[in-house]
Amino acid sequence: MVEEAQASKAPTARFIDQFSRWYTPLAMTVAAGIVLVPPLAFGGDWSTWIYRGLAVLLVACPCALVISTPAAIASGLAGGARRGLLIKGGAALEMLGKLKTVAFDKTGTLTVGQPRVTDVVAIGGSEADLLAKAAAVEARTSHPLGTAIFAEAKARDLALPKAFGGGIATPGKAVTARLRSGFVSVGSPRHAAEQGP
Repeated sequence: MVEEAQASKAPTARFIDQFSRWYTPLAMTVAAGIVLVPPLAFGGDWSTWIYRGLAVLLVACPCALVISTPAAIASGLAGGARRGLLIKGGAALEMLGKLKTVAFDKTGTLTVGQPRVTDVVAIGGSEADLLAKAAAVEARTSHPLGTAIFAEAKARDLALPKAFGGGIATPGKAVTARLRSGFVSVGSPRHAAEQGP
C-alpha cells in the first residue's frame, strides 16, 4: 500500500514535471548560446565561453528541483508507515500541510489505542442479556472488537453463559458459538443481512 501511495503523484510533483519539461530545454538552449555565440560572432576565447556555458548549465539544471519533491513525499510516506500511519498518496500528504482543523470520530480508539463498547441497544430482551451472550461468544477471541465486548461484560460484572466448543469464525464477518439457548452470532450488519430477517 505504501508503494502504491508513493507511485501516485502529488499536485506539486505534477507541476514540477510540467515545468521541467519546458525549463530544461530552455536552460540547455541558453547554455549552448553562451558557448557558441561569443566565440563565433565576436571572436571570444572558446575555453572561457565553454566554461561559462557549463557554469550556466550547472546552475540552471533543474535536477534538484525535479528530484526533491518525489524524494520528500516518499520520505514522508515511509516515515508515516513506520509509525503505523498509512497515507493514501502524495496528494493526501500535501493536503495535510494545508489543514487548519482536524475532527476525530473514534475517540476511544485514538486516545487509548483500543476500541471500547459505548452503547448496547437490544431490540428484543435486555441489554445485559444481549451483552452477556455476545461476550460469551467473544470470550476466546483475540479480535479487538471481541476483546472490547468481553471487557465491557466483565466491567458490568455480568454472568456469562457457557459456550459449548470453540467458536466458528467467518473472517471479516462474524463469529458464532453454541450456547445453552442455541447458536449465537456476533458479526457485522452485512453478515446479519446475509443471514435473512
